[in-house]
Amino acid sequence: MIMGAAIASVAWIGFYPWAELRKLKAFEEEQQLAPDPPERPR
Repeated sequence: MIMGAAIASVAWIGFYPWAELRKLKAFEEEQQLAPDPPERPR
């Protein structure tokens, strides 16, 4: 069970940043296509 958790955590750490990166890239492309919206507060 501990082994499974270790494998899962390594897989998550390896996979998750790539998913985030892909989302960020898609978001940036979308921003470039769209006209600049007024700055919204974060």
